[in-house]
Amino acid sequence: MDHFLEKQQEYFFNFLTDSIDNFLLDHSDERFYAFALDCNIYEEGEINLCFNTVNLWQETTSYYATKGYTKTQLEEMKYNSGDWDENQRFASLHLFDDWVEDEQDIETVLEWLCQQLILLTDNETFERIPKTEDFKLLVYDHDETPADSQERFEKISMSDFFQIE
Repeated sequence: MDHFLEKQQEYFFNFLTDSIDNFLLDHSDERFYAFALDCNIYEEGEINLCFNTVNLWQETTSYYATKGYTKTQLEEMKYNSGDWDENQRFASLHLFDDWVEDEQDIETVLEWLCQQLILLTDNETFERIPKTEDFKLLVYDHDETPADSQERFEKISMSDFFQIE
């Protein structure tokens, strides 16, 4: 798996930066508080690129507050792209031609994706993102939480970009 990911490095990183750059062409007037790689690695290495804006989060908060959600529940949703507006997913990619069933392989891919986001923070594309002061970067698999992302990042970086709490 490591060898395969090594060979995918340039392809994936170009996909990541090109997708973000293209997205920003139409969204440069928005401010983002989070960027997530929302994955379903089991299903052919599916990786969804997602941004959320302060304004869209306020709309989401208002909607769910009228449905009786508590402040604690809303805070838990803030960094979970599954709770964001569907349109915030702006690009997707499948790394593999087949399903990935080995749990260790799935974790290896997620850790590799964390490393890709660390590389992104040193790239000019990252500098172009209109960010809030508390902007966050996340990587999680289907049915994981933002806390899982933070725990994974803590193994390789303690940057504030990866700290939810």
